[in-house]
Formats: sequence, structure tokens, C-alpha cells
Amino acid sequence: MRLGLLSLTASALLFALSPASAQDLKIRIATQAPEGTVWLDALMDIKKTVDKGTKGRVRLEYFPNGTQGDEKAVIERMENGVLHGGLFTGIGLGEILPAVRILEVPFLYQNRAEIVAVRDALEPEFTKGFAEKGFTFLGWAEVGWAYIFSKEKAANLAGLRERKIWMWQGDPLAEKVFKAFGLSGVPLPLTDVLTSLQTGMIDSVYNSPYGLVGLQWHRPVKYMSRMNVGHGTGALLVTSKQWNKIRESWRPRFVKVARKRLDKLLGEVESKNEETIKELQDAGTRVIPIPSEEMPTYKKLGAQVADSLCGKLWSKELLAKVRKILADLRAKK
Repeated sequence: MRLGLLSLTASALLFALSPASAQDLKIRIATQAPEGTVWLDALMDIKKTVDKGTKGRVRLEYFPNGTQGDEKAVIERMENGVLHGGLFTGIGLGEILPAVRILEVPFLYQNRAEIVAVRDALEPEFTKGFAEKGFTFLGWAEVGWAYIFSKEKAANLAGLRERKIWMWQGDPLAEKVFKAFGLSGVPLPLTDVLTSLQTGMIDSVYNSPYGLVGLQWHRPVKYMSRMNVGHGTGALLVTSKQWNKIRESWRPRFVKVARKRLDKLLGEVESKNEETIKELQDAGTRVIPIPSEEMPTYKKLGAQVADSLCGKLWSKELLAKVRKILADLRAKK
């Protein structure tokens, strides 16, 4: 704890060494993340450091819990100047830069290390892409591995096909995945999922374990499929228009503070997800293994999804680049 406070103090001093800004600047940032989660904790730490370092000249204001609408609405509000930033999931990032969704293709990645390797390799390209769209990238903020949680047991793909599974409304990647795997998707905005679970409109959802609990979706479901169906990415973006209003000498320090805290967040999310699986099991959730003999089918269908979205979300060249990175990693084992 003492080391954390010293780190924050040192970061704040980086700002304090610069002259005061000519005027106060507010940066309004929205997110779907609920209060009381590690995502909000990270944002609050960044806020405290920036507030202190700039003596209140640059103030961050957060709107959690989806109070500013879904991620598409948040982006529209950012473009209109009502909001200035967002802590987004892959859905929002994909609205701005579709190619980012390649980090979330189901069954393309075998473990988190592979995702990190690809993400690191593509980050300069993504950062440039966001900038060209008018957004400044400040760091990654992943959701983690997603699993299917259901009211009724589903022990294999045939069982999953019998479920009424929530599908994030307007998500082109999810639409392709559901179609390829023969799943029954019920398109809904994030804000309608809990009510739909309670009324029976849907009986299954996909999310990271920690995200599931944060959104209170865990209460109606009793089963968890122990097969990840993709890895949820995320990132913190600020409009370049608002970013450029920050004193130029402060911007690199702002980036350093945000990135350092968000990098720490990535590890926290990973730990929270594994802890939450144990907590769910202790509370009565049954974890159902998926037959290993079905995995080749999942990988084949996942590859078909990746190929089918070339020219729509990402290019053939980008997909080939990702596959080469993965092949090179696996060859070293």
C-alpha cells in the first residue's frame, strides 16, 4: 500500500512541475462498468493523480453503470462534445475501429499470452487508426475470457443450441459466431439483459465471470460452461479534440499515469475472474466441462468466422499477420 501511494505521489509530481494551465478543463468519461468494480477503481486512481498533479486544472468526471447509454450512444455523445471519453468494451472500440475485434475471435487464441502478444504487435497500428478517427488511445482495459452461463445445463454444442442465449444487439462479430455455431441468439442491448433473464426471454448469457457478477447477472443462472467463447478486450479513449486542450507538456505525463494504472488493471481483472469462478461454485453454480472431442469443431468454426469477416471488420492481411504471430509463438513451444 505504501509503495502504491508513493507511486501515485511521484506521478502527480510529474504534473506539478509544469506551470498551471490557463484555464480549467473537464473531461467527461462514460463506461458500462458498474461502480465498485476494479475498472472503476482504476479510473478513480487516474482521476486522483491527475487532479492532484494539475491542482484541479484538469478534472476527470466519470459516468459508470451505462448511465450515458450504450457504447454506441456514448460514441455519438463524444462526437457531439457532450462526453469526451469512454472506457469501452470491444463493442464500442469496434464501432470506431472494427479491426480491433480481431482480438476477440473465438477459438483463435489458445491462452491469454497469445492475445497479449498479438495485441502488443498490433497496438501501434490500432493507436494510429484511433487517431485517424479522432480519438486518443490511453491504454487497454480488458474484460477477460467469456463463458456461457445458463439456467439449464448444456453439456455440449447440441445442448447450447437448445438455449436462448443473449446476443449483444448490433454486434457483427457475435452475429457471425452465433450463425456459424448454430446458436439461438436473442439480440438485446446490455441494459435489458438482467430483466430478460428474470422474465425468461433468455435463459443464457456470455460474459466474463467478474463481469457477470458486476452486472448482477449471476443470480438467475445456475450453470457455467467451462469453455471460453472468446476474450473480451477494452480500452480507454478520449476525443482528440478534448485531448488537445490539455497543456501540451502535460499530455505525455497523463499518458504515463493512465497507462501504468490500466496495465495494472489487466492483472487485476485476470485475478478477479479466476476468484469469481471459485466464488460462484461456492454459491452453488455448477461448472460444466465441454467434451474435448468437440474442440476441433469449435476451432474449425472459429476459423470460418475469422475468414468470413475479412473485408468487413478486418483485412485478409491483418488476419494473416495475426495467424503468423500465433504460429511463430506455438512453434517455439
